[in-house]
Amino acid sequence: MSGSALKLLMMVLMVFDHIGAFISPSMASFFHFITRPVAPVFAYMAVEGFIYTKDVKKYLSRLYLFGFLMYFGNFILNYYIIKNPINYVYNNIIMTIALGVTGLYIYENIYLKKNKLQGIILLLFVGILSIFTEGGILIYPFILICYICRDNNFKRNIILCGITAFLLPTVIVPYETKKITIEMFFINSDILLPVAGIPFIYLYNGKRGNNSNFMKYIFYIFYPMHLWMIAIIADKFI
Repeated sequence: MSGSALKLLMMVLMVFDHIGAFISPSMASFFHFITRPVAPVFAYMAVEGFIYTKDVKKYLSRLYLFGFLMYFGNFILNYYIIKNPINYVYNNIIMTIALGVTGLYIYENIYLKKNKLQGIILLLFVGILSIFTEGGILIYPFILICYICRDNNFKRNIILCGITAFLLPTVIVPYETKKITIEMFFINSDILLPVAGIPFIYLYNGKRGNNSNFMKYIFYIFYPMHLWMIAIIADKFI
């Protein structure tokens, strides 16, 4: 699949992850589980964007612009439009990816070319900031690992599988029934983020695909808009 086709597929999947208000809790937890590849695939495509973009600073500026616009939109929605706090929107994977690409810029331009100690300090600082973003505690290292191991897929996969294996015991907790145990695992399945995207990454053929402005900006627009629309509809009718 081309990069544009893969992004469109992930955009369809992400909708299923955000319609929990309209379906049963069991179905919502299942959808949450099967949509874990979305964030890592978009993060991986951001790594590709960093590698092939002609202007990294312009690419970063676009990410931060839409990331801050989404923070602003979330603020307006949560405090002036949505009445029930259960429908508030806090998602902002765009900012998570922006910090990840910032880490790549630091690694490439400071750690490798100028000062390793300064690079490590800055990478750690950005990593701390990413903890406060959506999925940042896993997506930030995922982006760095995918870039550093870009010429060694086997090494990348081993590291990502190792991270997941280390975290897995934290969510494998037995509950009263097998059904509840499975549902809770689905709900807490974010620990699968490091490996969830690997099968889809292998579907990627290395080609950008559709290079129109529409494809360049569709994710930045669709991502916040579908979340805001779902929240407004849920707040009004449920």
